[in-house]
Formats: sequence, structure tokens, C-alpha cells
Amino acid sequence: MKRINFCFCALLAAGILLAGCVTQEAPRQKMAMGVPHGKVKYKKIKADGLELRCFGRNVVRAGRPANLTFALKNNSNRMVRIPEWFSHESDNLMIFIQPWLSGMVEPDEQKWIRLDFDYKMPIFHYPITLMPGNQVLVSKELGVVEKLIVRPGDERRFFIRAALTLESLPLVSDVSVLTVTPNYQNEQVNKSAR
Repeated sequence: MKRINFCFCALLAAGILLAGCVTQEAPRQKMAMGVPHGKVKYKKIKADGLELRCFGRNVVRAGRPANLTFALKNNSNRMVRIPEWFSHESDNLMIFIQPWLSGMVEPDEQKWIRLDFDYKMPIFHYPITLMPGNQVLVSKELGVVEKLIVRPGDERRFFIRAALTLESLPLVSDVSVLTVTPNYQNEQVNKSAR
């Protein structure tokens, strides 16, 4: 019995030694996720029970980076699979905006301005599945807010709306309001310069 254990241990040690001496470099592979954009034609998805809405507070400061978040929620009692979903979440959304001018009660449907965004590279589609009651959050950076100047004690308001960029699911959100307040950091700098 001792001799069998000794032989087994000797074989195990030799195997470990040989394994440690042999190195094999793994082949380099390009990282790719999903289906390249434009390679597949996607079927239309029934939007029954799907809702796109603004998520969280829509108050941002002028002159600073700002994000808006929208939620795509499945309010139905069935799961919904979206094969065309972009792997870079922000590529799934486009934002429309228009100033809320004095005297306006609702937006003018002819005056929506689409904010331009570049797709993140590489552009791939990666399917997602929304179970009943689940949602996916998509954030977009609003570069236009960084360029705004709002005077202390004032604010600027905009009507906003989002739409999915998916041909298979052309869903549009309800209208929300974006409020841009003064950048208090700039206000403090201006006061100290006086």
C-alpha cells in the first residue's frame, strides 16, 4: 500500500513539474460582442405594454456635464425580447428638445430639435429580454447644458422627449420638462472677483 502511494505521489510531482515547464500562449482574439450593425434585418416588435419614460429628476446645472436617464419598462404580463438592442446602452436613445418660451403651455410639434450624438464604436447589437415588470435604464449626456449660462436667481426650461433608435421598436416617450439652474460654483467665483 505504501509503495502504491509513493508511486502515485511521484507521478503527481512529475506531472506538476512538466506542466510548469510547458507554457503555451493563448491565441489573441478580437473582442466582439453581439451582431455587427447593419448585418441583420430585425422584425418589428409589438410595443403593447412597453413604456419609455423619463426617470429621476430633470434638474441640472448650467455649465456642467449633465445626464438624462430614461427607462424602458415592460408593463405587460409577457416577456419581451429585443434582438436589435445596441450593446452601448446610450446608442439606443435619441433626445429631442425645444425651449419652453413664455406663454407656452405645451410644445409645438413642428419645433422639436434632435440632439446629435455619435454612436460609440464598434457598433454591435446584443439582445436583451425584459421580463414582466422589469425595466432597463438608458442615460444620455447632454452636452448642450455645458454651453448654457443661466443668471443667478433665474432658470431655463425646455420640453424634452426621447425616442428609441431601434427600427424594430420605434417607441417615443411622453413629453417631460428639463430645468436648467445657475451654476453656483461660477456664481461664487464671480462674487469673489468683485
